[in-house]
Amino acid sequence: LVAMAAKVSREDVTAALAGLLFLKLSVQEKSKLLGHVGTAPDWPVILNFTRQALRSPDAAATLRVHFLKHMSVINAALETQMYLGGTQLCVADFACYVAVHAAYAGFNDDHKWALCNLSRWFDMIQHSISDFTPPDALRCSTIEFAYDAPDVLPTVDSLMATQPAAAQPPAAAGSAKADAAGTKPAAAGAPAESKDGEKKENAEKGGKKEKKEKKEKKEKPPPPPAEAGQSDVSKLDIRVGLITSVERHPDAEKLYVEKVDVGEPEPRTVVSGLVDFVPIEQMSNRRAVLLCNLKPANMRGVLSQAMVLAASDADHKVVELLSPPDGCDVGERITFEGHPGEPLAPNVIAKKKVFEAVAPLLSTNDSCVATYNGVPFMTQHGPCTVATLKGGKIK
Repeated sequence: LVAMAAKVSREDVTAALAGLLFLKLSVQEKSKLLGHVGTAPDWPVILNFTRQALRSPDAAATLRVHFLKHMSVINAALETQMYLGGTQLCVADFACYVAVHAAYAGFNDDHKWALCNLSRWFDMIQHSISDFTPPDALRCSTIEFAYDAPDVLPTVDSLMATQPAAAQPPAAAGSAKADAAGTKPAAAGAPAESKDGEKKENAEKGGKKEKKEKKEKKEKPPPPPAEAGQSDVSKLDIRVGLITSVERHPDAEKLYVEKVDVGEPEPRTVVSGLVDFVPIEQMSNRRAVLLCNLKPANMRGVLSQAMVLAASDADHKVVELLSPPDGCDVGERITFEGHPGEPLAPNVIAKKKVFEAVAPLLSTNDSCVATYNGVPFMTQHGPCTVATLKGGKIK
C-alpha cells in the first residue's frame, strides 16, 4: 500500500468512509456524516449509514485489501485530530467504528501498531460509545489492545498476513470450482463425494483446532509497563492554551464551558468547575495550562476534551489557575527536567490511571511555582506559576 501523505483533505476522508461503509454518498450525506452528534446521537441516521456493514460483518476480513487502503487514509487524517470531524464526535466516528470492527478483530496486537492513529481512535470510540446508549445492533465486542509498542513497528502491508485468506461463501466457492471443472456443484444439503467430504471434515477440524490454539495463546500474562523507565508525568500531554471564550454551562450552575486553543486546527471544548472561584471576566482571553490527553468526558451534556489545571488550598476555598510565562507559544508542551518521554494516548492514560498516580505529587512551592515532586512545570520562557497560592494542590 502506498504511504499516505501527511495532509489529508476532507474529500479524501469522506471517500475513504464511503469505501468502508460500502456506500455511494451524496454531498448532503457526506455533510451529515461529519456532523457533530452532540449529547444525543441520532441512532437511526447512524444505523442507516452502517446498514451495509451490519449486513456483512465479515467483509472487513474478507476484503482486507479494500479495507486497508481506506483505513490508511483515515489513519493519516487522525494524525492531527482527535475525531474524524475534528475536535468533536461526529456521526462518522460511530459509523466507521462499526465498519472496521471486524478488521480489528483480525489483527494481532503487534500489528495494530501499523495503524497507530486509527488504533488510538478506535480504542477511544469503543470505550465512549456505551456512554451514549447505542441500540443493540451497534454494540460491538471490545477489542483488546496491547499498549507496549513492538521493538520494530510493523508496516501497513504487514497487516495483510494477520487475517485469514479471503474466502467465498461455501456455495459460491463450490460454484467457482465446479465451473472450472465444467460441472455443476451439488445442491445445498446434498451429500458430497466421500473424498471431498473427508477433506471438508478435516478442514473443519483443523480450523477449530487452530482457533482453539489461538485462543489459548491469547491467554497470556499482562504485558510489562509501556516504555519501561519512563516516569508517569512524562506520559501526560500538558500544554499552554489560550482560552478564547467562556460561558456558563446551560445545565450546571457551577460549571464554565470554554473554547481553548491548544495549538490544533480547531479549539477544544473544556468544561471547568470554576464558577465559584474565578470570575468569568478573568477566564476569557487568558493563557492557561491544560492537560490534553485525558479521555473526553461528558459533563452534564457537554463533552469536555481537556482539563484546565488550577491549584487550591487545603480547604478548597482559594483556587488559582496555573499561568505560563509571557511569550510562550500556544500549544507548547510543558516539560519536567529529568523526565523525558512522549505523551501516551488518552485511553492508555485512563486504563493505567496515570493521572491518578501523578496528581498527589502536583503542588505549588513557596515561590508559587507549579511543580511535580519538586520539579517545575517548565516552558521555553520559564516555569508556570500561580498568583499567590503557596503549597497548593494542583488538579
